[in-house]
Amino acid sequence: MTATAIQFDPFCLSSFLTFRYVASEAGEWLPGLRPRWPALHAAKQIAVRDATDIRAALQRLVGDRRCGLLLSSGIDSAILAALLPGGTPAYTIDFDAPGALRESLAADRLARRNRLRHRVVTVTWADHERHAATLMQHKGAPLHPVEVGLFLAARAARADGVDTLMVGNGADSTFGGLDKLLSRDWTLDEFVARYTFVSPEVTLREPVSVREAFAAYDTPRGFDVARFLKEVHGRGIIQAFENAVTAAGCQVIAPYESLRLDGSLDLARIRGGESKYLLRELFRQVYPEETIPTKIAFARPMDEWLKSWRGPQRPEFRDDMDMGGLSGEQKWLLCSLENFLNLFE
Repeated sequence: MTATAIQFDPFCLSSFLTFRYVASEAGEWLPGLRPRWPALHAAKQIAVRDATDIRAALQRLVGDRRCGLLLSSGIDSAILAALLPGGTPAYTIDFDAPGALRESLAADRLARRNRLRHRVVTVTWADHERHAATLMQHKGAPLHPVEVGLFLAARAARADGVDTLMVGNGADSTFGGLDKLLSRDWTLDEFVARYTFVSPEVTLREPVSVREAFAAYDTPRGFDVARFLKEVHGRGIIQAFENAVTAAGCQVIAPYESLRLDGSLDLARIRGGESKYLLRELFRQVYPEETIPTKIAFARPMDEWLKSWRGPQRPEFRDDMDMGGLSGEQKWLLCSLENFLNLFE
C-alpha cells in the first residue's frame, strides 16, 4: 500500500472473511464507520423441550399476526406457514441462472396447502450489481450472500402493503440444522479450520488473528459447537436478514429466535441423519400426510455468476491467491469486500 492509501482496519477485513460479518461490536472499518448491529434479540426467550413445546410457543408468538412470510421449500418456514392465518402473503426467492435450484415449486404447493397468497421473486446477477452498494451503505459492511435476494423479497412485500416479514432463521442454530458442523467432536484448531469461510491468511496481505472469537467456546470437553452456532454464527445471520429487510422498509419477526432449547441437542440423532429432529417431529404433526422435504440450501448460484471473475485487485488482497480453488460463495465474499472498500476509498 502507498503511504497515502486509506487504512481499513485489518481486524474487520479478517473477521468478515472468516465469519461473513465483523464479529465484534467494537469493530470499525474506519473511524466512525461501524457495521449496523442487529436489534433483533428476544428480551425473554421461551424454553422448549420437545415438539409439543415448540408448537405451543410458536403458536403463541405467531398468533393471528398480519404479516408476510418468507417461504422456502424447507420445514422451518413450512411450519410457520401452517400456523399463520389463511390469506397471509408469502414470498419465495428464485434465482435466474443456468442450473439454479427453484424453491418456488415446492413452496407454491405449501402456499396452496395453507391458503397463502404466494408470490415468487426472481433474483438476477444484475440485481446484485444494482442494489449491493445501497445495502452495504445501509449496513456499514459488506454483504452476506443472502442479502440482495432478501431485500428484493422484502421490497415486493412492502409494495404489497406488508410492513413486517416473518422469517425462519434461528431454527438451524437452535435445533441442530447445521448438521455438518455438528457431525463430530472438534478441537479448537480443527473447528477454526473447518468453519472459516475464506482464509484471511491466503487472501489478505495483512491478515490478523480472529482466534479469540473461537477460543471463548473451547472447553475441557472439546469445542462447544452448539453454543458457537447460536451466539456467533447466528448473530451474523440475524444481521444479514435484518439489514436486507429493514433496508426495504419492513420490520423482521423471527419466531425461532425467541426459542431456547431446554437441554442439550441429541448429537447421536443428528449424526445419525436426523438434523433438526424436533422440528421434523413438529412437521409431522402439522403435515401428517406429507413427506418431510429434502433440505435445499438457499442456493445462490454464485458459482455460475462469478465463474469468470478474476479476483480482487485492491492492495489489501494478495495477488497470488488461487481463484480456481475458491467456490462461488467464497468469491462472493471477496467481491463484496472489495466493492465495500471501494465505496469508502
